[in-house]
Amino acid sequence: MTPRWIRRTRVLRRLNPEGGDDEDDAQFWLNSLAKRLTESSLAREDYREIGEAYQVTGLSPERAQLLYLLFCWLIPAVVVAAGFTLFGMLPGMMIAAAAFLLPRRTIRSLGHKAEQQQNLEAIELCHMTRMLMEAGLSLERVLRLIAVQGRPMLPALSIRLDRFNRLMESGAERTQALDELGENRNIPVLRSYVILMKQSSQIGAAVSNSLDHIIEEAQNVERNRISEQTNKIGAKMTVIMMAFMLPALFILIGGPAMISIADSLAR
Repeated sequence: MTPRWIRRTRVLRRLNPEGGDDEDDAQFWLNSLAKRLTESSLAREDYREIGEAYQVTGLSPERAQLLYLLFCWLIPAVVVAAGFTLFGMLPGMMIAAAAFLLPRRTIRSLGHKAEQQQNLEAIELCHMTRMLMEAGLSLERVLRLIAVQGRPMLPALSIRLDRFNRLMESGAERTQALDELGENRNIPVLRSYVILMKQSSQIGAAVSNSLDHIIEEAQNVERNRISEQTNKIGAKMTVIMMAFMLPALFILIGGPAMISIADSLAR
């Protein structure tokens, strides 16, 4: 392994000329440890879901493995050791459970939010694609323009578009690049968009009407989701009112009556 480590160190030194050798070696060892951990039988299944959440946020596999090692194993291990040392057995067990569960739950929540954001941005992607394709541009040119000019409107989805453009510039087939663009099944609008683009490239059909259908269906789904969240908020507010407002209302209404009854009994 020594020649491989030497070559890796030289590459890292060329990529980061301002960094020192110690920083490069530390990063290399951390990346190696993270890769071994995620490929081991101990953490393979656990990392699969966490890695998908990291991938949705736009992180590279190497960066995702490194963050998984830090936030899901190293930092929880330090917190667990400090918890058992400072608080004893029972509080230490509770701290250990929280230290290992909270980072994973937070990462999954971030991945879910990123999927929702990209699903909304995919609607804007359909709008811009229809406009540019009606102007006579090809799909590759359309996605290249959207990745450059539409980045403020598509901050999360532009990472996937950049990946698509790099694959096309490297000589990959359009079908393969589109498959990677829409591989996440939890982003239904983008997946429908990719399926439509693949069918259009194979049979050469127009996509304007189909994009309109995708946009309309996505807007209906989003409208239903907002209505469902609004209904849930009403139910939550009812619980809050029952917990905090009704006791105060009972005191305000029944307080004078209780005082009158107490005076009558005292007489």
